Amino acid sequence: LPISPSEHLTYRQFADRVDRFARVLVEDLGLVPGGRVLLRAANNPDLMALWFAVAKAGGIVVATMPLLRAGELQKVLERARIGIALCDVRLRDELETAVGRVDHDVKVMTFHGAGEEDELERRAATKDGGFAAVDTAADDVVLIAFTSGTTGNPKGTMHFHQIGRAHV
Repeated sequence: LPISPSEHLTYRQFADRVDRFARVLVEDLGLVPGGRVLLRAANNPDLMALWFAVAKAGGIVVATMPLLRAGELQKVLERARIGIALCDVRLRDELETAVGRVDHDVKVMTFHGAGEEDELERRAATKDGGFAAVDTAADDVVLIAFTSGTTGNPKGTMHFHQIGRAHV
């Protein structure tokens, strides 16, 4: 049961949020299977729902730590060829700086803001639930997790839909 200091969700409420977020990713942001989606937020129910939404839509999750700065984010954006970035509005500045430095387009959508800054939730509220999961294979990548880069450049480790199988 996803909980935070400000909300408690039932599994049904959580699944509905996942489906609505998946619809925003596919219908509004153009996510296609295999597309890479950067997630930038603290651990909370929305981050978990976004993780599941990306996976359910056949995308590849690239979660980042809130402490990363523009230079570190730029490396992740470039190495993973991120096409979509979903960001807690409170962490937007460093991400926007990093996006401005890469040589490809990155669609950025914010959440946990007020009014226009809360674009993800505003769009999700207009969507129906019931998103059908994309049919993925066991060897399709679901997650690229980056190392910290303390001994050199960060490296992306690929994790697959098949449980217990990860490659570097």
